[in-house]
Amino acid sequence: MEDSLQQYGELGLGSRFKRLSEYMMKEIQLVYNAHHIDFDPYLFPIFRVIIDKELATTTDIQEALQYTQPAITQALKKLMDKQLVAYKTDQTDKRKKIFRLTSKGKEIHQTMLPLWKVIDEQVKWLTEGTSISLTSHLTHLENQLKDKSLSQRIFEKLKL
Repeated sequence: MEDSLQQYGELGLGSRFKRLSEYMMKEIQLVYNAHHIDFDPYLFPIFRVIIDKELATTTDIQEALQYTQPAITQALKKLMDKQLVAYKTDQTDKRKKIFRLTSKGKEIHQTMLPLWKVIDEQVKWLTEGTSISLTSHLTHLENQLKDKSLSQRIFEKLKL
């Protein structure tokens, strides 16, 4: 079956990236679920900024990721609901919240490290190569994922 978005060339690029992003999030969610990890892949960037900085404000997160304030606030709420992050109020500026990992957040982080390593390796493998244009490289990536799903690639490597 012909992929209409591929046929649209550069005009369909944004839609193809969105489709690919949704696909990858779904596939990584399958990996987390198979390992009984209660984590939403969409939360990864904010969770990772907090891990890397140890203590992070919403401004730190916004500067690191260039996300909107509402997107950050929503993700932080989900992370707090899952008890993965907590905050304390800044002593000098009571309006400022400083986020950190909870003990549960540190534990889930350690559990996810080997998964992240394999996910990173598989995505690198899928995205390596040379191509004349971004759209042709994207087509190659999409075709590779049609041949074998990202989650299947990850599961195969985790069994080693």
